[in-house]
Amino acid sequence: MEIWRDIPGYEGRYQASTLGRIRSLDRRVPVYDSTGRFTRAVRGRILRPGKCRSGHVSVVLGNGKPGSMVHQLICRTFIGPCPKGMEVLHKNGNPCDNRLENLHYGTRTENILDVYKVGKRWRKFSLNDVDRIRFELFCGIPGHEIAKEYAASDATISAIKRGRTYRWYQ
Repeated sequence: MEIWRDIPGYEGRYQASTLGRIRSLDRRVPVYDSTGRFTRAVRGRILRPGKCRSGHVSVVLGNGKPGSMVHQLICRTFIGPCPKGMEVLHKNGNPCDNRLENLHYGTRTENILDVYKVGKRWRKFSLNDVDRIRFELFCGIPGHEIAKEYAASDATISAIKRGRTYRWYQ
């Protein structure tokens, strides 16, 4: 069963549902023309989300505002504000599945590990790739050769070598 609630900060204008949908409500908006200012009625509707590079979906709430991530809106509406140092995690690893039952708050590390657990990649490299890159570096293979092998930049291989990326994975 789908339950709708007002999104905090957008009460009376936008609502989120337990099935991961966002809708606008019926409202009156100001309109300006040559005769002056008046209002017109706008019917509410379910918003069509746009897809981000990361695979997440976002919607625009209000004219001229930047997009808001749907998973963050759902959690803020039904679970509450995001605790400091936490972020929204998708239990099944699918960033398009924004049903309330699939969302929870967790740390960045938990988020990264969840992505790997479901067999996806957080960044360009899988954990096996990182292990192989570290082994090749340990064996003395130059970083620029490894970069060519993985179609990556020298800076990316250097970041793995120096522990600036994948530091959490030992």
